[in-house]
Amino acid sequence: MAAAEAVAPPSEVKRPEGDEWCDSGLGSLGEGQLGLLPASPGPASPDPERPGLALGPVTAAVGTVRLAEPPEGEEASSSPLPPVATVEAATWLRHVLGFLTEDGDTALHLAVIHEHEAFLDSILQYTGGTEYLDLQNDLGQTALHIAVILGLSGFVRKLRAAGAGLCVQERGGHTPLHLACREGRWGCARHLLRPPRTPPVPCDEEACAQLDSVNYDGYTPLHIAVLRKDLEMVELLLSAGADLNKAEPSCGRSPLHLAVEVQSPEVAECLLRAGADPAARMYVGYTPLYSARHRPNPRLPQLLRDFGAQELPGDSEDSPDEGDNSDVSACPPPTQQPLKIPSAP
Repeated sequence: MAAAEAVAPPSEVKRPEGDEWCDSGLGSLGEGQLGLLPASPGPASPDPERPGLALGPVTAAVGTVRLAEPPEGEEASSSPLPPVATVEAATWLRHVLGFLTEDGDTALHLAVIHEHEAFLDSILQYTGGTEYLDLQNDLGQTALHIAVILGLSGFVRKLRAAGAGLCVQERGGHTPLHLACREGRWGCARHLLRPPRTPPVPCDEEACAQLDSVNYDGYTPLHIAVLRKDLEMVELLLSAGADLNKAEPSCGRSPLHLAVEVQSPEVAECLLRAGADPAARMYVGYTPLYSARHRPNPRLPQLLRDFGAQELPGDSEDSPDEGDNSDVSACPPPTQQPLKIPSAP
């Protein structure tokens, strides 16, 4: 079953009754070994006549997997297998990689949902660097999205090291980093932002791109962290190179504007110390100081002035009364409905 219902009309939400969702469990894969899989020769070739094998993107992704010896230094099994057993293992592995539930979850999704680390390791040793890692379920989630939602930082690290895509968007437009910021998963965010190699290397193109990626509300991960008043996440994103002045598209609010709107002096000060522009303007011309003066927290106006914010002509004379924030922001709130996560049996 898909791991989470992000944003869906009530008529589209699948509501399993009783233990119905267990049909998507690992038991559906049969009696094959769920630990480390034995090595097998030759490339995968999905059998269209075998029930449960997927078509379309899944078949194409399985075709990129090479059923060869595991990476050097890793042992696929404790003892050599006879030729017949090896062929049977290869057949079962192709079945596993071609498996797809009614909700679009692959075996890799299920390994994460059920937190089955040995099974995850088995799959990754054959699928690392292939398109299989980025297959999406009916909610648009990859295995990496689900690992972040569930807060499985160790799984995130392994998927990241295997080459899982960082900028794949689920149906709400969220990348895994968006979800880490939304759910407050600091450990997951660190692995998403950290180069997967040792010693550290400069930020690769995809790792940097995720910082500027916007969801379907137009928010970057930094915008989401600011809206949550998550100071630790904000600091983490800024240290990774997030654009601290990037405006969201609906009203042109910078992260500093958003910090003022959610009334967080701590986040606002963090942004200002990092170099946020106190004179940034929304599309209607409002500065963070203008917004702060018409909101109740008394610390924010003085904080902004301490970092160089100045009253602009017309701000004080033609503006609404102090404390009246009815017209300060007409921007729609972000669509952040809670995620629904089933528990494993």
